[in-house]
Amino acid sequence: MEGKKIITTGTVTGYEIGLNKSGTKNVVLLQVRITDKDDIQTVELRNNPGVDSIPALGSRVVILQITPSWKIAVATSDNITPDSSDGEMRLYSQDADVIMAFMKLLKSGIIEINGNGDFAVRFNALDTALQAFITDLNTKLTTAFTGVGGAWPGTSLDISGAKVDEVKII
Repeated sequence: MEGKKIITTGTVTGYEIGLNKSGTKNVVLLQVRITDKDDIQTVELRNNPGVDSIPALGSRVVILQITPSWKIAVATSDNITPDSSDGEMRLYSQDADVIMAFMKLLKSGIIEINGNGDFAVRFNALDTALQAFITDLNTKLTTAFTGVGGAWPGTSLDISGAKVDEVKII
């Protein structure tokens, strides 16, 4: 096998995070069915830089045999229908063949998170503008009520419940 690389495919049946044989850092070790139901082999997953992802069980992987004892998975197919246009990217989590959450980076510069039915807002700027409006409203109504012998009790506005702490933008 010296100098000869073998390329094959398999189906992911499980995984663990740990050291691969003589490795010094933890990696994703896939359990992959290669030829039949009893041929389960451990294959190190090699993702692109900046990507921490584990293929869903049942995904197909392309495997390169680097040495007799070192196999790496370099590409996966997960039964999810492609949806991106040229120049775009979709990142998603999945359970079996179902997308559970996704983020789509559009070539227009728009980022969609789990769809496009609403908009994100700059919460701090919105809260500042609304609090200034409430202050102005209270001032004007206090003056108006005082002019007719009444008292404006004042009002306030709390939009803190609308803030989504899990999503941050600049």
